[in-house]
Amino acid sequence: MKKDEHNEDRRMTRGMTALYLILTLGVGAAIVGGIINIQWVHGDEWRARGERRVDDVRSDPARRGNIYSSDGKILATNVTECDLYLDLMDTVVLDEHGHPKYDKAGRAIESGPIIDSNFTLYIDSLCVMLAEAMPNRTASYYHDRIVSERAKEKPRRCFLVERHVPYSVWLQITHLPGWKRGVVRQVNGQSVIRQERAHIYGNMAKNTIGFQNRRESSTYTGLEGAYDSLLRGQDGKLRCRRLTKSIWLDDEQHGRREVPVRTDMDRVDTIMLQEKVDGRSIVSTIDTRYQDIAESSLRNALRRYGGEAGCAILMEMQTGYILACANLAIDTSAHDYLEVRDRNVAVSDMYEPGSTFKTVILTAMLNDPSIKIDTAKMYRAGSKDFGGKYGVIKDDHQIRDEEGRLRDSLNVREIIEQSSNTGMSDLGWDFYADRRDTLRMLVEKMFPYQKLNPDVKAREYNSRINNLHASKRDFLNFCYGYSTWVSPLQVLTFYNGLAAEGRMVKPIFCKGVMDGDRLVENKPIVLNPRMCSRESARMMRTMLEGVVENGTGNNIKNNTYGIAGKTGTAVHNYASKNVYNASFAGFFPSENPRYTCLVVLERIPFYGRQAAEVFKNISDCVVAVDKRLSDGAVKSVWPKLEADSMKANQRPVVARGDQSEMRRLYKLLRQPFYSADSSAHWVVYKKDSTSTVGQYYPYIPTAGVVPNCNGMTAKDAVELLHTQGYRVRVEGYGKVLNQVPAPGAKAKKGSRVVLTLKH
Repeated sequence: MKKDEHNEDRRMTRGMTALYLILTLGVGAAIVGGIINIQWVHGDEWRARGERRVDDVRSDPARRGNIYSSDGKILATNVTECDLYLDLMDTVVLDEHGHPKYDKAGRAIESGPIIDSNFTLYIDSLCVMLAEAMPNRTASYYHDRIVSERAKEKPRRCFLVERHVPYSVWLQITHLPGWKRGVVRQVNGQSVIRQERAHIYGNMAKNTIGFQNRRESSTYTGLEGAYDSLLRGQDGKLRCRRLTKSIWLDDEQHGRREVPVRTDMDRVDTIMLQEKVDGRSIVSTIDTRYQDIAESSLRNALRRYGGEAGCAILMEMQTGYILACANLAIDTSAHDYLEVRDRNVAVSDMYEPGSTFKTVILTAMLNDPSIKIDTAKMYRAGSKDFGGKYGVIKDDHQIRDEEGRLRDSLNVREIIEQSSNTGMSDLGWDFYADRRDTLRMLVEKMFPYQKLNPDVKAREYNSRINNLHASKRDFLNFCYGYSTWVSPLQVLTFYNGLAAEGRMVKPIFCKGVMDGDRLVENKPIVLNPRMCSRESARMMRTMLEGVVENGTGNNIKNNTYGIAGKTGTAVHNYASKNVYNASFAGFFPSENPRYTCLVVLERIPFYGRQAAEVFKNISDCVVAVDKRLSDGAVKSVWPKLEADSMKANQRPVVARGDQSEMRRLYKLLRQPFYSADSSAHWVVYKKDSTSTVGQYYPYIPTAGVVPNCNGMTAKDAVELLHTQGYRVRVEGYGKVLNQVPAPGAKAKKGSRVVLTLKH
């Protein structure tokens, strides 16, 4: 029995030995096979992978250039922003043996990156910091979100609290006691810290500056898109070699210059393969003072009249520089009119211009050498039947003489002044009924129908004219601004050429590119050196002055400077004829034109002269700010001041203002000027109780409080406020009657002061 057991043990030992031998040989063969596979079969692939883990080429992003306004403000720049994520997960605390720890009550002890005591102590501070940085949110909003997430049974380890948090605020949060480990620094391998493009003035001129097409995209619209290659610069390329998990060394065999940089919180020694070149900055033609008044006036008009969208464009006549370009459309989410992505109204919107195009038609006729227009000849007004099914043309409003009687005929000047559709149709039919292509050719030769390709990236569509031979109605409509589709920028370009007596220049949005500290300016581009004769341009200027003095634009008539312009109203949609586009195009000062302006209000529920009001607000601001216009370019107001002072038999008194301008005024009026300090820039008038004659004392604005502008001219008030760092909105014209905030109120730099002027 014992012998059998012994034999059985020996057999089991041999079996086990054989099994171990087989397993050993099998494992060894597998290892040898793997080595052969790695070394020879897939050796190249694995060596390449290993090289990539040790030797890598990384990018050193170039800084994108800034975009400045023509008055020296930063419109767009790079800022460091962060997404704030918090790790709110609590885990069970384990002892040295890997077993859970329990408290005295027998509950498992839990702990997370942010312990309860620190969370309770500093949660309110965190929420207040976020609310101050994000004005659309409240501290209670953040408090409720974070506390409710932490109270869940399984709170998230990567909880998104807010995007686009300023880096300084994010850094403050990481420095809160006990919160450092709870602030997540990487999400899906990407750092939460990044460079973002910021518009310093928010929504102002955003379509002109440019939108980023998508957050992850590197393409832009506006100036950002048009000058992307200059603004972007050139990214650097760096060769990195890793020694350990966190340490990278340079590869000396390349013999290139070593540049130490920090990437992903690791110390990295690198070799420069391609030099980083930061992007160049550009200076836009936009003037923030004019842009602000253009946007605020346009927005107020749209709110008042209920339009869908609109634009207000201000252009410098000689250069073609666009000094202001407001493109507002209804934003249903914000319930307001804003610069909306992909809605550059000035460049992209095509519309039938209506009566502002009558100026184009008449200028083309005056420029036609084959005819001679007698401006004294009378043409039909009110209505006229030109024959056929759709041959009756009617004026939109009744035209009466000074005694209130209806007019049934007008001369050419009165047709433009009173904006008579019937008169323009009668005039066009008289000369071009049998040669409609001639009129079309004259208009196309003079008006910029081709794409302007401005230096802002935006959709630009082809303009068109209907077939004028298809029907009599199409031709008659064309004579007063229908049957043609154009963009607001094209209409502005034509009126600017008319102001320049026939010299048409291209609209320019970029004044120049910075080369170090030097600005390399973009020169004016002449599209047509002689779009019409000087005689035709001057004749049209006289008629357009008459529109404001005696015609449909008399709601913006003033005695300070001349405006030459044309009102326009057109049906927006033939299916709904109670919705209109209102516009006003013109230039000023008409005595010596320097600026051209166009305002368009789309889809307002009734026709009228609303766009002219926006034009007037803009022109008032420009005249107040531009000192050149006080040197003879506008009508002088001094004779009226002199007459008023002589009637009262007293010296004229200005409450406060620029001392040099006051001295000039007193000199013109041949009156003595008394000043306590002749070197002071700003002075204020004070009268002693013991004297009948007062004098001017220095006025020194106090930092941090709003200066007192009451009694100042608009020009002086705007200059004073701008020098103190405030934004300005001007309403009305004349002298400052009221201001908000009130004088002496505390206000931060960059805040807006509204000036109410009265003549």
